[in-house]
Amino acid sequence: MNLRNTFFAIFLLTGAPFALAQSADDNKRPQDAEWMSYRDAYRTMLWFEKYGKAKNLIQLQLQVVPKDNASSIDSLRLHIVGKKTHLDLALDTLGRTSLPLLKAAYDENAELVINQKAGQAGFRFRTSIAIRSDGIYELADLRAACEQALAYQSYVDYTAYRGKRCVGVRFAFGKKDSVAMVEFKYLNQSNSLPLVDNSSIWPDSPANFKISNVIFGAPSNVANNVQTTLQTEKGQIHTRTSPLTIIALIE
Repeated sequence: MNLRNTFFAIFLLTGAPFALAQSADDNKRPQDAEWMSYRDAYRTMLWFEKYGKAKNLIQLQLQVVPKDNASSIDSLRLHIVGKKTHLDLALDTLGRTSLPLLKAAYDENAELVINQKAGQAGFRFRTSIAIRSDGIYELADLRAACEQALAYQSYVDYTAYRGKRCVGVRFAFGKKDSVAMVEFKYLNQSNSLPLVDNSSIWPDSPANFKISNVIFGAPSNVANNVQTTLQTEKGQIHTRTSPLTIIALIE
């Protein structure tokens, strides 16, 4: 299998099962643990790192996804485990991590190990839009970020994205974020955009987030279709609190 085919298989991976029960002198996972080859994940991240087109507004992360939507991300732990390597990886609220590229772990054929038994969790690679610390996003930059995400995903799997277009972006917040707000500002205009409770971020994620879909001025059939269509390329989107993620809406 060549590198591109290997990447395709990894990018679509739903996960192979595993859990961590390690003694101080034993860096091997138990047989019933959820795991993934670190080499495979490394190649996927390296593919993104070496991608030659614009990607300054997007990121690629590895996500641990519980099979039971009621499971808490807080209980998940992810480790790189090899003969000489043991590294704990921090997961964000959505179970994502920016996977480090460690040549030593690659060389010793280390494994990515979750503290879950077989079949209880899996892996996804997620492309998302970089979050700004000031909470201010130029509409032109959001469209450019969406186009970057589409271009990269088309590069990975042209057949799946052939004929697709960017229609907007989705801001996602935690369901307990009581002050979450998304505003459109341009000249003297300032409008709060709708936030939809009990919504999913991705088709395979639980419906327990607050989301706001910002559509770029054309009709859209995107899921969670309470949305705001902006007829201008000018202006800014402001968020009161930091979103958990921002993703491109492609259809």
